Amino acid sequence: MTSTEHTGGPTRPRAAWTPAGVEHLDATTVVRTERVTPGMCGPNSLFASRLGDWTWDAVAAATGTDVYDAHNEDGAPVYLSFSYFRIRGSRTLHPLSLRFGDRLQVVSGVFGEGSESVLTLHRVRRDDGFAVRPLDPVAFHTRPDPGDLRVENFNRWIARGRDGSNKGLVRAAPVGFDHRHLPVAPRRFSARAACARARRNGTFLDGPPTGHEAVVTGFTVDYPVEASRDLNGVGLLYFASYFAMLDWALLRLWDRLGRGEREFRDRTVLDQRICYLGNADADTTIRLTLTLWRNARDPAEERVEATLHDLGRDTALAVAELKVTGGGPGRRQGMRSQP
Repeated sequence: MTSTEHTGGPTRPRAAWTPAGVEHLDATTVVRTERVTPGMCGPNSLFASRLGDWTWDAVAAATGTDVYDAHNEDGAPVYLSFSYFRIRGSRTLHPLSLRFGDRLQVVSGVFGEGSESVLTLHRVRRDDGFAVRPLDPVAFHTRPDPGDLRVENFNRWIARGRDGSNKGLVRAAPVGFDHRHLPVAPRRFSARAACARARRNGTFLDGPPTGHEAVVTGFTVDYPVEASRDLNGVGLLYFASYFAMLDWALLRLWDRLGRGEREFRDRTVLDQRICYLGNADADTTIRLTLTLWRNARDPAEERVEATLHDLGRDTALAVAELKVTGGGPGRRQGMRSQP
């Protein structure tokens, strides 16, 4: 297996590279033990950012491609972008439950999705000292342990187009990306299909969630993208910034409902997913539109759907959905729709 190196022109092969701290369980599955640091807990976006790094590490280890320094045949940089990101937690382990010093065991499996895409599944659990179990994609979806935190990342290789902006990104595979040996996950759990539906319909849902009542519809806030906080090291709107924008909007919705900042921090995020539809430059204003439903039988459980829209170009940037507990029961009922 080979990776690539930029030489100012066409690329030339380079030896396969495996990130430090990653151990192979088999050719396409890796394990690592991590200790939670201040830079990976607190806001949702910090843990999502670290998960993204683990995805890049896993893909590098499974394919031999230096994901951090990949180029196409012309020597132009290509990036393993995030098209679909899902984090499913539990009441005992979810992104907001992490604290300094927690020890985590992370098992990551990489699956084939063709020459320009890849799927990575992470099973994160507290490091209990027991032996590492292999990652079975069927059990991952249907028989998770209560303490598992499960992550799905569907990624596509992309490059900037001729105009060099973030608004004209194109698909592009790097030289040396060897995917033919990667196993294929069962299609009934396809992240590609879930994202395709969200792109086509503008929502993950087929309709209002069964057994839920609408509490808020059409709540909108406008977010100005800033180079000082939202772009990554190559000038793209960072994938984790979408998580930060969603939480920024959700906090304002919490405030509109009369809920406090402490209630916001104490919420449990059981499920969250984002389908990424586009990127944006630093001069962009993004409109986030949120709808919130409450479970009629369990008022503590709420579902939130959000869309992110580039106002300047009038194009969709993302569709998101969250399932949270905490903040619903005993609070002020709030508005039915935004005035």
